[in-house]
Amino acid sequence: MRQTLFLFVALLSIGCGSARKQLERAQVYENSGMLQEAFFGYRALYEDRPKTVEAHVGMGRTAQSLLNAKLMDATARFVAGDLVVGDRLRDEALAWKRRMSMEGLELKWDVQADLARNEARALAARALSERAGTAFRSDRFAEAEALAAEALTLQADHKEAEYLRRLAQLEPRYREGLRAEELGLWREAHKAFTWVTNQDIGYKDAWTRLAAVREKATYTLAIVPLHNSELYPNKLGGIGGQVEVQLVAKIEQAILDLQEPTIALVDRTNTDQLLAEQQRSMEGVYDERYAVSAGRLMGAAHVLSPRILRFDDVLSRMIEVQVQLLDAETGRIELARIVSVGKGELEPGNTRAQLLALAANKVAALVAAFEPRNPGER
Repeated sequence: MRQTLFLFVALLSIGCGSARKQLERAQVYENSGMLQEAFFGYRALYEDRPKTVEAHVGMGRTAQSLLNAKLMDATARFVAGDLVVGDRLRDEALAWKRRMSMEGLELKWDVQADLARNEARALAARALSERAGTAFRSDRFAEAEALAAEALTLQADHKEAEYLRRLAQLEPRYREGLRAEELGLWREAHKAFTWVTNQDIGYKDAWTRLAAVREKATYTLAIVPLHNSELYPNKLGGIGGQVEVQLVAKIEQAILDLQEPTIALVDRTNTDQLLAEQQRSMEGVYDERYAVSAGRLMGAAHVLSPRILRFDDVLSRMIEVQVQLLDAETGRIELARIVSVGKGELEPGNTRAQLLALAANKVAALVAAFEPRNPGER
């Protein structure tokens, strides 16, 4: 019994001695400024002996010192104007604080690092804004916009940078409008001035110029389909003209969906009647002269005349449309294209509706890109 008790006391003494040595070793590291080694020494002892208060206190003390050191390093870099390294060091400090919080140690954050960071960011934003101003005055608008945007990422409320960014966006578009106006490209000028005024209605004289070019850019457009008798009755199953009527309706809607203010579509109330008259004609000839004549009767300056060349919504599932855009005054063909849609573009669902809608969208895209000739160029 006495031997057992003696052995227990001896082991306890050895254990206590080992714990004291660990604690003393950690304290030596701490006093020598070896904070990382001290922290891990305290933590190893605390994990082994959770009731060792000195170890836990030492952990908190050295962890705080390590955080303070990281923040001091970050602050020094911010003061030196080195945002990249400063932010990296600050991120490391923040990660350390979060890690210690997970281990039950709530460390204090020194706001001086944040104050130094904000000042450094403000100085950098000011420098970038000055560079943006230099680039803008040299007509390097893309560079000016990029520099101003970078400045705003550093200081979101930097008014000069925001002003320069807007100028760098507005001025080149305004000049595009002026150039298009000089060349008589009224729709291009209208688009440019519309963009500028949408961003800043008071920018220079953009609003006045927009009003002036709108009148010149706007033109009336009639849609007059040309009946292709070769498709009937065999290729379209004797449905005679229904597809043309449906295509015209889809094209009209697609053009309206463009929301293009310079295109004034003529009311197509008489379109179906015009098409029926074509089909009743004994000659069966429906060419550009007919489309121009019909367009004039409808009071249009230009005529869009789609003619279905091929159509199959059952087997090959395709449509091919000849598109012409004509000047109703001169009869000149201003635009001529072949628009086609194949089965590879279709999704599950109503084949005919998809073929007509996709073809109509392609026709509308052609109309959207069309620039009418000036009266003097006709």
